[in-house]
Amino acid sequence: MPTSPRRTVKALVLAAAVVLAACAPAGAVTGHGLTGYVTDADTGLRLAGASVTWNGTTVPAPQASTDAGGRYLFTGLDPSTSGSLAVVGPAGWDRQSVDAIALPAAELGNQNVALHRDWAATAGGATATANDDTVAGCTSAAALDNDRGTGWSASATHPADDPPALTIALPQAIEVRQLVLDPTSACGHDPGAALGRYRVQTSSDGTTWATALEGTLGADARGVASTLAPAAAATGVRYVRLQLLSAQDPAATTIDVRELQVFGVAPNVAPVGTLAAEAPRNYIKGIVRLRAAFTDGDSTILRYLWDFDGDGRYDQATVGPGVAHVWAGAGTYHVTVGVRDFRGGLGTAAIDLRIIDPAAVVETVPQRKPLITFDPPIGIDLATRIACASKCTFTAKMVLTARTAKRIHAKRRAVLAMTRKTEGPGLGSWTLTLPNATVKLLRKAKLKSVTVRLTASAVDQQKRRTTVHRWVRFR
Repeated sequence: MPTSPRRTVKALVLAAAVVLAACAPAGAVTGHGLTGYVTDADTGLRLAGASVTWNGTTVPAPQASTDAGGRYLFTGLDPSTSGSLAVVGPAGWDRQSVDAIALPAAELGNQNVALHRDWAATAGGATATANDDTVAGCTSAAALDNDRGTGWSASATHPADDPPALTIALPQAIEVRQLVLDPTSACGHDPGAALGRYRVQTSSDGTTWATALEGTLGADARGVASTLAPAAAATGVRYVRLQLLSAQDPAATTIDVRELQVFGVAPNVAPVGTLAAEAPRNYIKGIVRLRAAFTDGDSTILRYLWDFDGDGRYDQATVGPGVAHVWAGAGTYHVTVGVRDFRGGLGTAAIDLRIIDPAAVVETVPQRKPLITFDPPIGIDLATRIACASKCTFTAKMVLTARTAKRIHAKRRAVLAMTRKTEGPGLGSWTLTLPNATVKLLRKAKLKSVTVRLTASAVDQQKRRTTVHRWVRFR
């Protein structure tokens, strides 16, 4: 590989700056007011359907909901005043207040709010069962409704080996980072009925349980959302069980809990996608534009990292998926883009990019049939080269086996058909890439590799033809 030219830019973009740029409100709105985005604190994804209330000088307090892009907007607010925001997330997310927000006098103010998902909320897809739901109006569901005005009351007369227990099936397996317990008494019971001793167990399958946390809450915890960190058994958790071991007052006939919340993160899936050069032919000392096409369903993409010479070190970072670069020397460069998401996941894609020196002398190609050669496949890419004695037409076709097409539910077996022409006698090179639609079908079918039948043909102006059939395995 040729020595890389001096790199033009080597400064990496800070993640914090990227987040601010990603959350900046889009579109111009004139007048006085407040706008911003409500996002998921763990993934960076914007949340639609959150309820936002402005508590300032206006009566009644204005309310708004976030749109499909997670944005809220208040207009017509009194300028040069201050107030607070009360944000209630969509179903399954927590709520948050932001105080002491000063409105600017001559423009829209901006306040972004990040909310955590409460995985135990039944409104967000969790399901729950309890072995004591006998107190009318104070069943276990009231401890999982994100409303601390209600609560669960269970009898304090359970035997020690079968305490009142609330078992929650989370919507998916997560890493538990925090639990929030409000042990305040409910249903008009005496304050001493508040939860005292407790145990939290977790499970991946609902059958085998491990103790994640055990402790005692005193009178100072009444009316307070106590944040607790699991001491063990916090990863791969699909089920959470809260056991009420005693009330704060030994004489209490019930044990009460106002709220239980479970916060954490689901396993991170790294971004996936492809990389391509915008022009079919690229020359030394000219601007070469590259574009990445990546998706990330469970997080926000923060930045794109570019390695232009294949040395394993990133030379430049961009906020967007496109970049321009200049190569000083001719050759084939292994170019890689690394795509970093909000949670730190990194997905990559690469191409072997040929940079041409138009002034270089081209060796005469012997008068013979075209030659076709292939490099070993790299990921979903197969580099192909031809050598022709005159202007040449190259065609390629990739076809799935009938068995594979049936397994991944492909509509047709032929997944790629390509035609290219050389500008004259000499060499031509192209990269055959497994289409993104086929990659998605393979991923959905949980296949990590696929073998396709490749037919490649090159025909020159003298009608001399070379055809190659081969099996190619992409991983």
